[in-house]
Formats: sequence, structure tokens, C-alpha cells
Amino acid sequence: MNIVKECDDPPCIHVVFDVSRKHYAVFIEDSEGTVLYIPSDKIELAYNLVVELKSKHYKEAVDMEIDELARKYLGAEALDALDEDEFEE
Repeated sequence: MNIVKECDDPPCIHVVFDVSRKHYAVFIEDSEGTVLYIPSDKIELAYNLVVELKSKHYKEAVDMEIDELARKYLGAEALDALDEDEFEE
């Protein structure tokens, strides 16, 4: 039996599996309830990189550091930084 818990503290990572078929899938759920599938091989690559960076004494970004990294390396803006008029039609 597969029990999926509510996402009380987004983002949430859900690993959903079917015992009889021996299948699984990994999903991320955001604060809006949007669920996005992520191939597990990409999760493994990311995890391995995090382990390597931590072993080199890197620390996880927090608060504004997160937004700065997203802007600098991904060209992404924080949702609260976007003008609300951009979402109106």
C-alpha cells in the first residue's frame, strides 16, 4: 500500500511506489499544489554534487543568497520580486 502524506511544509518531495509492479516515481510539490515529476537519476546527480560540495566546506545558501544564485546562474527571479501586473490578462 502506498500512502501519500499532505504537503504541510512545501516544497515537499514525494516518492510514490507500486509494490505489485515494483515501480516508483519521485515528485516535488510546491506551495501552490503543483506537482512536478523528477527522474531519480537527476536527483542522484544533484545529491552526489551536494555531498561533494559539503565535503569541500560549502554551505547551503539561505534567504537572499538563494535569490542571488537563481538570478545569477539560472536567470530566474523570485516570484515575489515579479510585478503582479505580469500575471494579469
